[in-house]
Amino acid sequence: MRTISSVALSLFACVAAFGASRSTAAIYVDGNITGVSPNTAGTLMLTDGTSMYLKTGTATVPVPYTGISKTGLGVTKAHSHMVPMYKVWSLQKRFSETTQTQLLTVEFKNAGGEDKTMTLELARPAAKSVLSTIQTRTAAPTQAKAASNEWWGDEYWKTTRNAGKWNRPDGASAEQQ
Repeated sequence: MRTISSVALSLFACVAAFGASRSTAAIYVDGNITGVSPNTAGTLMLTDGTSMYLKTGTATVPVPYTGISKTGLGVTKAHSHMVPMYKVWSLQKRFSETTQTQLLTVEFKNAGGEDKTMTLELARPAAKSVLSTIQTRTAAPTQAKAASNEWWGDEYWKTTRNAGKWNRPDGASAEQQ
């Protein structure tokens, strides 16, 4: 039993470490990012909980999660691997599957407060995963703030924090008086 739990704990630690330092190959297709030209290959790093980074050969662009206002998935592209028959060394590509990519659009404010947009081309499974990660990390502060103002016991007990919702003996609530 002890062996199984130690194996499970080790597996969980490996998965957590791998998930924490995730990077994805990306192509910057379009946008108004300074220092990065269209069709530039790079890496999208989702390493920390405060920002994601687009790293190219010439620039590193931080995208703070708090500044992201809109994200969305665009069209899916299929790239075939058709090669001429005389290139015998590449014939296996003719029989392999087509590669599918998907566009991911992110609108955000940078550290200087300027509105920025970027459209990235990612592998289709990676695009869905990156979008869900962005949505999770941008929704977390909002959910935490909403959760801090509510307590499950407010509907059962009278406390000073919910005194405005108490019903008075005359039928009126404390808010109406």
